[in-house]
Amino acid sequence: MNKTLLTIALCGLFSLNIHAQQIFNEVKSIQKNFLTIKQDKSKPLDERKVASFKWDAVEYMLYKAKDDSTFSERQLGQQTMAMTEFVNLYFKRLSEAQNKEKKDIAIARFKNASINNSLFQDMDKELVLAYYDNPKFTTPFSLDTDWVKALAEIRSKSWE
Repeated sequence: MNKTLLTIALCGLFSLNIHAQQIFNEVKSIQKNFLTIKQDKSKPLDERKVASFKWDAVEYMLYKAKDDSTFSERQLGQQTMAMTEFVNLYFKRLSEAQNKEKKDIAIARFKNASINNSLFQDMDKELVLAYYDNPKFTTPFSLDTDWVKALAEIRSKSWE
């Protein structure tokens, strides 16, 4: 009986590890796509810069996750998808802004959602804010962002 329970438990653990590995591999595949765009000189510079931010955001999460035993592959997948959606929604909102005032409001809301929803509470502000106030990039966000919470915050806003 104990051998049967142990076998079932190990099979369950093994399938969890396979699932976690699949998520990790998918995130790495997404990140590789960002890198491909980032390095493709035939793409517009702004598109390459956005891909650069997305690649860096994933790389940052992977780097910080090494030191955080509570950060799972599932969270990595969720954060990666939310970050991508957050950035894409940012550019959608900017394109919908009908004047400079509305554009400035959209920028402020997204920046605030990013900076106010820290994921790792990283004190290395030079690193995490590398894009935040950098006029060379169109993605003014903190790398240390809980993208799931930031996206939820943005979705809760009225955009009328």
